[in-house]
Amino acid sequence: MKNKNPIPVLKSNKKYILNELKKIVKSGNFIYRTFGTDIEAYLSNILINIFKKEGFIINAKDYYLAPDKNYFPDFELKMNPSVAIEYKAGNSSKLSKGKWTTCKNSNNDMGTLSKWPEKLKKFGGENIYYIFVIYNFNDRVKEILDVQIDAFYKFIGLNKDKLLKYREKDGNLRPRDFYEDPPIKTLNQFLNLFKETIAYRSKRIIKKHKLILKSLIQ
Repeated sequence: MKNKNPIPVLKSNKKYILNELKKIVKSGNFIYRTFGTDIEAYLSNILINIFKKEGFIINAKDYYLAPDKNYFPDFELKMNPSVAIEYKAGNSSKLSKGKWTTCKNSNNDMGTLSKWPEKLKKFGGENIYYIFVIYNFNDRVKEILDVQIDAFYKFIGLNKDKLLKYREKDGNLRPRDFYEDPPIKTLNQFLNLFKETIAYRSKRIIKKHKLILKSLIQ
């Protein structure tokens, strides 16, 4: 079984994962501030059950769970090569100035520009997948809306300059809108945009630093 591809199995269980999460939310006492983190252990248990049933997991040596929130990935299926599965969760409701409003992007951290080369080297670009849970928590409801499963690059957004969407101060990549058609279709497209984005960000930072130095000298 280890020679087979687990990704089709994972994707085919999307509805099962969605239904299991709905049951968990209905029976649990979750809050919007910590739900994205709280749901991770439940997701891992669901994946373990799926992969055990399909023969990808025989014992505890066949997978590895992240020991803390800074570790990547959240779930590693030990194969040759191993498959990295990262969890993301976004709330379609946003609390702004004391009022709940609907939003289309939760601006999750999709990994920093400086860390992606290391991840790609370890797992390979086609072996990193995201499970993105879209939920709706506000003062009236607590519900799971959707579960999206795909290659990591299909969740990353583009900015107005048609480069990877990122936060300039730390280089954290940002996601596309929840139900937007993925603007990045292939790994090669991501890799090309990755190089262009790093160069673009570096030039912007250098320009800002030059302006700061100029003001200090004057």
